[in-house]
Amino acid sequence: MKIAYGTYATPTLTLEEAIPLLAGMGYEGIEICVNAPKHRGAMLDDFTPERRVAIRSQLAEYGLGIPALFMLGGVWTTDGAAHRANLERMRVAAQLARDIGAEGTPVLAMGFGGPRDEWEQIRGRLAGLLGDCVRVAREEGFILAAEAHSGAAVDRTERITWLLDAVSDPHVRLHFDIVHLFLAGEKIEDSVRALAPYTAHTHITDARRHADGSRELVLLGQGELDSVAYLRAMDAAGWTGFITLEVSMMVWGAEGYDPVAAAQYSYDTLSNAFAEAGVVRG
Repeated sequence: MKIAYGTYATPTLTLEEAIPLLAGMGYEGIEICVNAPKHRGAMLDDFTPERRVAIRSQLAEYGLGIPALFMLGGVWTTDGAAHRANLERMRVAAQLARDIGAEGTPVLAMGFGGPRDEWEQIRGRLAGLLGDCVRVAREEGFILAAEAHSGAAVDRTERITWLLDAVSDPHVRLHFDIVHLFLAGEKIEDSVRALAPYTAHTHITDARRHADGSRELVLLGQGELDSVAYLRAMDAAGWTGFITLEVSMMVWGAEGYDPVAAAQYSYDTLSNAFAEAGVVRG
C-alpha cells in the first residue's frame, strides 16, 4: 500500500503548487480534485492543453501516482439535464486523467448522493443512473468509484452492496471512505471484509461523535477512528493500492486553516499508523 493526499484539502493552492509540497513530505500519490469552484484552478475548463502537458511532466518529475480524480457532486439527481451534464463531465475528466499521466484505467471518484431517509424509494432510480454511468465508462475507458456518505442515501454496507450488485459491472465500483461506515456504527473489520472486494479507491479521515448525537469530521489522528485497525484489515483483505487521506470541508473551510500543516500532520499520522500496524508500504 502507498499513501496519497487529496487536493480537496488544498483549496488555496494550485495543483502545480501542491505537487512538490506533497512529494517533499513523503506522499507517493495525489488525488486531484476537479469540478471544484472554491479551489484554485480546479474547474475542468482550467486544464488547458498546455497546462495538462506541464502537469504530466511535473507529476513524473516528482514520482507521484494518481489514484483518482475526485469530482465534486453526486450521481443522484432527479433532473435529466443535470444527469447528462454529470455524464459529460465524466467524459472530460477521464480524458484529463489520461492526459496528465494516470496509469492503467483512470478512476473517477464522486458521491452516490441522495436523501438518506428515502433509500427504499430512490434505490431503483439510483441504480438506473449508475447504469448510465456504466455505458459512458465503457465508451471512455474509466472506472467510476462512488462514495457512500454519512447522512446520504448510501451510508452503510448493506446499501452499498445492494446497489453495486444491482449494477454488477466492473466499471462502477466503490470509493471506500471508512469514516462514513464508522459513523454508521459498523465495526472497521466487518466493513473492510465486506467492502474491500468492491473497492476501486479509498479515503481515510477521522471523526468525533458527541453525546448530543452530532458528529465532527477532523484531521486523521484527532478523532476516534482506529487507523491501525483499518490498515491491518485492509492488508488482510488484500488491498495493495493507495490509502488516500482526505480533509473535510468542515476542517478546510474553517477560519485559520493551514493547508500545509494539515497535509504534514495527516501524513505523519498515517505513516505512524502504518508502522504501528506492521503494514509494509510500497
